[in-house]
Amino acid sequence: MKTTKKILSCLLAILVLASTILLTGCNGEPLIKNDPLVIKDSDTYIVIKTTQDAMGDKTDMLLIEYMELLKEKGELEFRVENGMITSINGIDNPADYSSCWMLYTSDETLSNVSWGTVEYEGKEYGSAVSGAETLQIKPDQLYIWVYKSF
Repeated sequence: MKTTKKILSCLLAILVLASTILLTGCNGEPLIKNDPLVIKDSDTYIVIKTTQDAMGDKTDMLLIEYMELLKEKGELEFRVENGMITSINGIDNPADYSSCWMLYTSDETLSNVSWGTVEYEGKEYGSAVSGAETLQIKPDQLYIWVYKSF
């Protein structure tokens, strides 16, 4: 009976060790990594990727809610004033709004290219038709914040 327990304990230890070795590379980094949901192309060019995993089972999520999730995870910092995004990652809109954060999206049903476009990875994306507090997001879309001067 004691021998069986020892053998099972050894087999369990070997299984745990083998699993750890299979899931990590030679340098100890995990082989399976989650892609970041926020890509900082530059200080003034922030790309947010939406995934079903991050959205959970919510089907009517607003961009601001998704951004709050990213804020909780430490991937994004932002501030909202009077329904408008006024700061992202420490870059603020000036009081005269000579510069401000503009939103673009890959969701063609919620963008308008005649209002302006931005290029990302060789593709053009149109200006979002509404702001973060009312824009209903979809999985597998891009939401691009660009700090523009006027």
